[in-house]
Amino acid sequence: MLLAVSPERATPGLLRALRAHGFDPNLTHDGARVLDAAQAATFAAVLLEVGLSGLDTAGVLSGLARLAPETPLLVLSPRELRDQLVPRLRGDRDDFLTIPFHVDELVARLRLRVREQPGEDRTVVRRGDLTVDTALGLVSVDGQLITLTPTEFALLGVLVSNPDRPMSREQLTSILWRDPPSSNVVEVYVGYLRRKLGPDRIRTVRGQGYLLED
Repeated sequence: MLLAVSPERATPGLLRALRAHGFDPNLTHDGARVLDAAQAATFAAVLLEVGLSGLDTAGVLSGLARLAPETPLLVLSPRELRDQLVPRLRGDRDDFLTIPFHVDELVARLRLRVREQPGEDRTVVRRGDLTVDTALGLVSVDGQLITLTPTEFALLGVLVSNPDRPMSREQLTSILWRDPPSSNVVEVYVGYLRRKLGPDRIRTVRGQGYLLED
């Protein structure tokens, strides 16, 4: 369960996005009730938008650190408040996202900080500075979160799962596309991944296919 604190104008879109990505949001528009809600129930994370009526941001951050020390916090705020707020966050447990933001980045940052549930089946693969979390659908390079489309992530997953052998265009096409949109679809998506992960991340092995480098 996620505690989201946001103004009423943001409610419909925010709720739809969170629910579509598997979160169970408990939303409040009253900044003064944040600590009461956090104390009354256990949440996987708190999503807090700065600037709400009745919200004492400094007091809420201090209160959450005291009342819910293990609960990750994602603060949404205008860029001009960054220097005031970031020093108050609790290291890697908390995060800061400027407004306006893309929903994909919001979801990815939440997933990165939500605690694992007991018994969760999670697989994390690391190749050099590349980390792929197949359970959460997260990818990072040197600690920086990278947003991939579902198809890009699926292609990377195949390459990560076959670290020591090149995968041919025919193999990748048959695995990822029942009805490929074009004959060069693999080359197109390899190009997308190279732009996002680095040009030398995926090596072309002549006559054999593509190989993920460390």
